[in-house]
Amino acid sequence: MGFLKTCVLRNTCTAVCFWRSQVVQKPSVRRISTTSPRSSVMPAWVIDKYGNNEVLRFTQNMAIPMIHYPNEVIIKVHAASVNPIDVNMRSGYGATALNMKRDPLHIKIKGEEFPLTLGRDVSGVVMECGLDVRYFKPGDEVSHKPKSLTHTQAASLPYVALTAWSAINKVGGLNDKNCAGKR
Repeated sequence: MGFLKTCVLRNTCTAVCFWRSQVVQKPSVRRISTTSPRSSVMPAWVIDKYGNNEVLRFTQNMAIPMIHYPNEVIIKVHAASVNPIDVNMRSGYGATALNMKRDPLHIKIKGEEFPLTLGRDVSGVVMECGLDVRYFKPGDEVSHKPKSLTHTQAASLPYVALTAWSAINKVGGLNDKNCAGKR
């Protein structure tokens, strides 16, 4: 069982009490956590540079991501699938767009996106939610997975389902306004 370690930083600050015309010395105490209450690493397939299959590396020690924006969630992944986009990302596809999203002000140095975790289609359980997340809560199976599907089955569906929907919508011209009664 892990214990949460805390440090107490003490320094003396001076507070001035204007209504009493007094100077009061009082210590300020700030607690800082030095360990996370949850595991801080996870297993993952990652790349450390763009290239072919030789750049793929399996690690047991990938840092668990943190929530940076209020609309993000952290998922404990039970199953992941690698789709054609992941394969292309391994060789650099989308790097410019992803880096612009991660670093719109171009503050970071080129190459800081590594190690990059592959496998965008996942099934698992929500661990944490950002402050603006209303659709999910910790403990929910994503994406509100039907109970009849295993996590492996659910992880294999997103890319396939979106490809089929795109074909029906873009090529077939069907949408929510014109498909009533059609098969």
